[in-house]
Amino acid sequence: MLGPDFYFIFPWLLFGLLFLYITLGIPIAFSLVLAAMSMVFLDDRVTAWVVFQRMYNGMDSFVLLAVPIFLLAGNLINKAEVTDKLIRFALNIFGRFKGALANVNVAVSIMFAGVSGSSTADSAGVGAILIPSMKREGYPTPFAVAVTAASSVIGIIIPPSINMIVWGALTNTSIGGLFLAGIVPGLLLGLSQFAVNYWFVGKYDVPVHEPAPMREVLSSARDGLLAAAIPVIIIGGIRIGIFTPTEAAVIAVLYALFLGFVVYRTLNGRKVLEASSATVRLASLSLFSLVGASVFGYLISFYQIPPMLMGGIEIGNPTVLLIVMALVMLLIGTFMDSLPAMAILAPLFLPLALSAGIHPVHFGIVGVMALGFGLITPPYGLCLMIASKIGGIALLRSMGPTLVYLTGMLVVLLAIIVFPEITLGLPRWIAPEMIGLR
Repeated sequence: MLGPDFYFIFPWLLFGLLFLYITLGIPIAFSLVLAAMSMVFLDDRVTAWVVFQRMYNGMDSFVLLAVPIFLLAGNLINKAEVTDKLIRFALNIFGRFKGALANVNVAVSIMFAGVSGSSTADSAGVGAILIPSMKREGYPTPFAVAVTAASSVIGIIIPPSINMIVWGALTNTSIGGLFLAGIVPGLLLGLSQFAVNYWFVGKYDVPVHEPAPMREVLSSARDGLLAAAIPVIIIGGIRIGIFTPTEAAVIAVLYALFLGFVVYRTLNGRKVLEASSATVRLASLSLFSLVGASVFGYLISFYQIPPMLMGGIEIGNPTVLLIVMALVMLLIGTFMDSLPAMAILAPLFLPLALSAGIHPVHFGIVGVMALGFGLITPPYGLCLMIASKIGGIALLRSMGPTLVYLTGMLVVLLAIIVFPEITLGLPRWIAPEMIGLR
């Protein structure tokens, strides 16, 4: 072990070891745990018992129960073929316009975001149907992949959002407040993507669908709106105090089962088991990364890294500070999954944000969005990888149109940073007590 004379290097050593393990190809979750365990052997003040205790405490959270339950709801929605209902509904609305399937892609992602809370589920579920359909109608494959990947990012912004649940648990920020604050930014992302669609499809020779009969429109509206009612039930229930976010996740699962077994009759026992199995695999990866991030976050606090940053960074303007932090999170999000990234950066940046007078809900939305954009930026770019695989093309072929969508999304992010009321206005109006404003 290193003695007191070397205590000053431990904060740098902690991050150096993490970077080393990641560079060696060790998964992020294991790298976080290994970096923390390494400090047990280097620092006599850090004991193995404290590390294990913090790892346990990282999972001992009632709020985090919502993560696997919302994942299960999203998988059940996919297995119940609700995506098909949403696409049919959106196509009947946008079919008469040029570039219908591109707009349907964005519209379904907005609706699916309120159902699953997961961008990867959106990218896989919506992409599996719409990318082949867009290719058949003459859309260039890189464009079909790009619009699918970009629109799937909305899944972690519009509630219910798994990322917002984790952010709220990590920073003690109101999850209900984050849910409400994410609605307008999510819709603005959708509008920016509609605008990019309009610019792109003007260059393509794609068909315009015949207007659907009114009976078909009403039938699809019933099926689509039944599925899209999930976020209304969740937000409404949390707002009036009927249930907590974790209980809301259970309601989402029960509602998905009701739609699948009773309304649409597309679910059976085998599909429920497949959805449950997929949920266990995905939830174990997500939650284990939080275990590692919990102990790593404890060491960040133990070594007083946030006060060191506050002493070294002198940015008096909260808008400029938030832009700088967003740039850092955008960079980190390009090569790290958003959950472990936010588990590292949220406790690191939150004291800086609060000291500058930035509202924690506003900061939370900016953080979730900035890290979420990494889903479409290589080398991580998980949603872009999923969509590219469905489209059968190399990831780099879709980078051109993806960057155009990303530019519009960055403009929205900048607007949200500069004008906090975009995020705080709706919760201030509907439920000011959720964000500490009246």
